[in-house]
Amino acid sequence: MTLSQRIAATLFCFGAVSPLAAAEIDSAALLERLERLERRLEQVEAENQRLREQLDAGGQRVERVEQRVARAVQPGVAPTQAPSDDFSFKTRGVLNADAAAFHARAGGYDYNSGSALRRARLGFEGTAWRDFKWRIEADFSGNQVALQDAYVQFAGVKPWAFTFGQHKAPYGLEANNSDNNNVFLERGMFTNAFGNAGAERRIGASAFYGTDRLTFGIGVFGDNESSQRVAASPDESIGANTRITWAPLFEPGHALQLGAAGYYRSELREGGVAHAVRFADRPGVRVDGGAFADTGVIRDADALRYLGGEAVYVRGPLTLAGEYGRAHVARRSGLDTLEFDGSYVFGSWFLTGETRPLKAGNFDRIKPHADFDWQKGSYGAFELALRYDRFDFAETPVAAAQGNQGHTRTFGLNWYLNPNLKLMFNWLRIHGERSPLDPLGNRARADVAAVRAHLDW
Repeated sequence: MTLSQRIAATLFCFGAVSPLAAAEIDSAALLERLERLERRLEQVEAENQRLREQLDAGGQRVERVEQRVARAVQPGVAPTQAPSDDFSFKTRGVLNADAAAFHARAGGYDYNSGSALRRARLGFEGTAWRDFKWRIEADFSGNQVALQDAYVQFAGVKPWAFTFGQHKAPYGLEANNSDNNNVFLERGMFTNAFGNAGAERRIGASAFYGTDRLTFGIGVFGDNESSQRVAASPDESIGANTRITWAPLFEPGHALQLGAAGYYRSELREGGVAHAVRFADRPGVRVDGGAFADTGVIRDADALRYLGGEAVYVRGPLTLAGEYGRAHVARRSGLDTLEFDGSYVFGSWFLTGETRPLKAGNFDRIKPHADFDWQKGSYGAFELALRYDRFDFAETPVAAAQGNQGHTRTFGLNWYLNPNLKLMFNWLRIHGERSPLDPLGNRARADVAAVRAHLDW
C-alpha cells in the first residue's frame, strides 16, 4: 500500500473523511506524485543527453588527438612528420649502384667496364595548407649536383592537379613512369633521345587530370634549370607537351591501357648553338659513357614535333608493353624536314605470382606477396623480362653519323626484396650501324652484363 493510500485509510477509520473523500484524496496524491516523477524523469533524461554529448565530444577530441599523434611521426622507410592536418614533411631519395662488364664483338670501341652510381638523389616533399603539395630533389651522382624536381602543386580540385616549377613534362609511358618502377635498368633508347630534346624535367606549368581509367596531361615548358642563361647563350626554347591514356579494361589483375603523347618545340638550341637539335643515347647501361645512338648536332633546325603511341596489357603475372615514336625536325632556309623514329616492346612474368599495378596512367610500385625474410622462409618477388629496343637516325644530315641505326635485345631478372629494395640484372646484346661506338667503320656489336642495387624511399 502506498503512503497516500495508508493516509486515506487511517482518516477513513477515524471517521474523518467519507469513503468517497478518501478515494479523492488518494487519487489526487497519486496524480501529484506521478507529475513529480515525470518532471524528475525529464530532468534525468536531459542530464543523460548532456552527458552523452559531452562524452561524444570528448571522444572526438581524443580521436583527433590520437590521429594527430599518429600522423605526427608515421613510421616507414622515411617517416612522415605531420604536426597538423594541413602540413606534412618527409625526406625522399633514390640510390642506384651499378656495375657492368662489356665484351666487344665488333667495332673496335674500348668499352669501360666497372661501376658507377647511376643515381644518388636526396630531397624533401610535403603538403601545405591541405591542398598544396611541394617537392625539391637533387642528384649528387658523378660528383655533380643536378636539380631534379622543384615544384609546387595545387591538388584541391580532384582529380585535377596543377603544377608549377621544374617537373616532368607529359611525354610517354616509360618517361612519365617513376624511375623507381621501370622494368629495366634504362628506358628505351628512342625514349631517352627524343625525351632529352623535348621533354624530361623542364621549368613550366602543367595541368593533369587523372583517374585509374583516364588521364590527360598538358603543359607549357621552357628549358631545364641547368641550361645556360647568359648574354652569349641562345634564347631559351619553348614548347607544349601533352599525353593521354585510356584503359578500356581495368580490373584487379587484368588491364589494358592505350595512350598517345606529343610535343612541339621552337627556338631550338643545342648547348650554345642556336637553331640546333641533337638526338643521342647510350645502349641501356650508363657505366660506359659512349653514345650508341647519335645524330650529331643538326643545324638550321627551326621546330621539333613529336608524336608517339603506347600500349600496356596486364594479365596476372604477365605484362606486355610497347611504345613507338616519331620526331619531325622542320629546318630553315628551305631545307627538307627530317624524320627519325624508334620503338620498343617488352614482356615480363612474375615467377612468384605478383601483378604489375597501373595507377593514373603509369606503373605503380611492386609489392611482393611476402617481403624478404630468410628467418621466416620468404624471399620476395622474382620477375623475368625480355625487351627489343630499336632506333633509326639514319636520315641525319651530319655526314659522320649518316646511316646511324641500331637495336638491343635485353634479358632482365629482377628480385624485389620488398617494395623499396630490389636487385636488377640485365644482359644486353647491342648491334649498331654507323655508331660512335664504331670508329673503324664496322658494325658496333657488344654484349653487356649489368647489375643494379636499387633503394628508394
